[in-house]
Amino acid sequence: MKKSLIEIGGERLFIADSGGDLPAILFVHGAMMDHTVWHKQVAALQHRFRCVCPDLRGHGQSSAKSADISFEDHCDDLAALIELLELKDISLLGWSMGGPICEVFVTRYPEKVARLVLVDTIPQRLTDERFPFGQDPESTPKTKKALEENYQATCTLFGERISPENRQVAEFIADIARRTRPDVAINDYVSTDARSQLDLLAQITLPTTIICGSDDRVCKPGASFFMAERIPGCTGDVKVIEGAGHASFLTRPELFNALLLDAATA
Repeated sequence: MKKSLIEIGGERLFIADSGGDLPAILFVHGAMMDHTVWHKQVAALQHRFRCVCPDLRGHGQSSAKSADISFEDHCDDLAALIELLELKDISLLGWSMGGPICEVFVTRYPEKVARLVLVDTIPQRLTDERFPFGQDPESTPKTKKALEENYQATCTLFGERISPENRQVAEFIADIARRTRPDVAINDYVSTDARSQLDLLAQITLPTTIICGSDDRVCKPGASFFMAERIPGCTGDVKVIEGAGHASFLTRPELFNALLLDAATA
């Protein structure tokens, strides 16, 4: 993987890129994460696809002058990255917070990607009368307080919640979270909780594949079926990985990679 820092939008974005004149998979990670979560996908797929794994603005090794980062900021960064790297035949994959970012992206820049893959994600984080598969609205101030008062311990709990089925993966996730800027981590939650992508779903006409873990505690599997029913581009069944939590691509990589291969070659 070639690793580089690229100037985009006044910031320096870190990119891991397997290179080659190949169809691309552009991987978009979740809250408090970075590009390293995709190592099992890159190892398996880099000979067939150009795997491009950025650190989102403010995450990993990418800079952020301010922690006040919007989904639109991330989308504009990704659009500029696509142009700079001259990516082609792109499968855009979003996990967790990366999912709603990608939902915004494909309605903001519908011509830039060929297909969409949504993994263990949601169109809206909090439950309301329109969306019954989110988290309790009271979780926003509680999460913010926990991150402010004991960041390291909260990161440990974060890893355990993402991967209750695999302690090694839970610690791997927690370690990435601990290295994320606390102000950026708090913004990930507060900004995500303040918005909804429900009205965008009907605008997503690109071929769309939805993958989820059957035991996901973070983004409930019901959210995947909710999206599948409302996204016109999603014409197949939700791909459910039995026994997997919120990071199915790390805990069930062989099955996940096979599903991703099917999605990216459809």
